[in-house]
Amino acid sequence: MRIPLMVSWIVLFQGSAAVAGDGPADRLAELEARLRAQEQRIVVLERQLAATRAQAVEARRREALRQQVREILSQRGFRESLMPARLSAGYDRGFYIRSSDGRFDMRINGRLQFRFTHYAVGRRNRYLRPRLQRDDRTGFDVQRLRLGFRGHMYDPRLTYRFEFTADGGNDVRLRYAWANYRFSDAFQVMAGLFKIASTRGQMTSSSALQFVDRPMTDAVFQLGLGVGVRFWGYLFQRRVDWYLDVVNSFNGTANRTITPDPPELDGDPGIVFHIVWHALAETPGKDFKTQGDLAFHEKPVLDLGFHYAFNNDERDRRTSRIPFRWPRRPPGVGAFGLTTSNGLQLHQFGLEAAFKYRGFSVTGEYLLRILDVRRATRRPLTPLFLLTGERSTVAQHGGYLQLGYFLPIPGYQRRIELVGRAGGVAIHTEGSEGTWEYGGGLNYYIRGDKVKLQTDVIRIEEVPVTSRSHSLANVNDRPLIWRVQLQVAF
Repeated sequence: MRIPLMVSWIVLFQGSAAVAGDGPADRLAELEARLRAQEQRIVVLERQLAATRAQAVEARRREALRQQVREILSQRGFRESLMPARLSAGYDRGFYIRSSDGRFDMRINGRLQFRFTHYAVGRRNRYLRPRLQRDDRTGFDVQRLRLGFRGHMYDPRLTYRFEFTADGGNDVRLRYAWANYRFSDAFQVMAGLFKIASTRGQMTSSSALQFVDRPMTDAVFQLGLGVGVRFWGYLFQRRVDWYLDVVNSFNGTANRTITPDPPELDGDPGIVFHIVWHALAETPGKDFKTQGDLAFHEKPVLDLGFHYAFNNDERDRRTSRIPFRWPRRPPGVGAFGLTTSNGLQLHQFGLEAAFKYRGFSVTGEYLLRILDVRRATRRPLTPLFLLTGERSTVAQHGGYLQLGYFLPIPGYQRRIELVGRAGGVAIHTEGSEGTWEYGGGLNYYIRGDKVKLQTDVIRIEEVPVTSRSHSLANVNDRPLIWRVQLQVAF
C-alpha cells in the first residue's frame, strides 16, 4: 500500500513551511529527502504488518493441528496402538515400578529394627503372686521386619497398600491390606485392614518415633488394627484432617462373618472419629510425619487433635485387653490384672497436642476410657464382673508428655537429639492407685529416620499391661528398661 498523493503534498507543504527562510534549491532537496525517508518507513511498516499477519495465520494453523492431535490421542485404542505403555523403574522414596501412561504405579519399601533390651526386674517383684522371683532379661530382637507395597492402579485416585511383617519371629503375616479411592481431597473412602485412627502415638509410624518405642500409656489405650471402612479427608486447604472408622472390632483382625458357633464377631462394630487441626503449619499434613523436628522449622508449628471411640463388645473373639485393679488384695501384692473387653461398652476420649520449633519438639496426650458393665446379671457374664464384682462403670485415664531437642553441636546439627518422657495411668475404682513411667534417651540420625541409632532408659513403677513392642513383660513388675535400637529403612 502506497501513501496517497495528497499526503505527500501535505508533507511537502509542511516541510516547505519549516524551511521558509532557505533558498529554492535547498528547500527542494530537503523536501525530497524527507519524502524518501517517509517512503522507507512506510515500506518497513508494510513488511511488519505482513509478518504479523503471517504469524497470526501460522498460530491459528498450529492450534488447529494441536486440536486434531488431541482428538486423535483421546481415543485409547489408537493411543495404545501408537504408543504402547512401557514400564520404568528406579528409586524415589522407595524402589518403584510405573507405567509410562501413568495408570499403574508401585513403590516398594522395607524396614528393619534391630533391638537390644536389658529388662531389670524390681527387687520387690510383684508379678501375680507374692514372693515369686523373676530374673532379669537381656537379649537381641529383630523387633520389626517389614516389606510394603503401595501405589495406584488404573487411576491415580485409586491407591492401595499391602504390607507384610515378620515381627519377633520367622512367621510372615499380613499387616496392612487396603484400597482407597479419592473422590476429592475432602472426601475419600478406604476399605480393608488398616491401623485404627485412635491415639496420636498409634497414628505416628513406628519408624518415626523419638523413643525406641511408644509410651506405656499407648499400650493401655491404643486400639490397634481393624478390618472395616474408613471415611476421611482434608479440609480447609489441608488445615484439618478428619477420619471416621467403622471396623469389626478393636485390636483384632477378625474378618470372618460366617463361622461355626461360637462366632468370631458379635455383630456390633467399633466406631472411631479422629480430627486433627494444623493450627500453625509450614507444610500442612507433613510437619508432624516424624516426632522430632528433623526439618528444623524456622516458624512454630502446632497440631491439636481429638478422638472418640465406641464399641459395644458382646462376644468378639479377638478383643482389647483391659487392665483392672484386684479388689481386697493384701498389702505389697501386685494389684493389676488383665481381662478382655467382652461384655463391656467402651467409650474412649483423647486429646492431643504437638509443637515444633527450631529443633525443639513437644508431644502430649490425655486419654479417658469409660467402661460400662453390660452383662452383670445375664449370661455369659462379663469377665470384668466375674473378676472384680464391678457392676456399673469403671473409668481409666492416663497421659504423657514427651520432649525432644537437637543439640547444637558444631558439625552434628540435626543429628543428635536428646529426649525425655513422663506419663502415667490410673484406674478409678475404690482404693485404687496409679502407675508412672519416666525416662530419657539419645538419638543419632545417620540419615534421618531412614537410618538412625537410638537408646533410652525407662522406669515404670508398676506395669499395668504386657506388650512385647512396648517392652512390658510382667504385670505388676517395677522394671528398669534399657534399650538400644538400630533402624534401617528404604
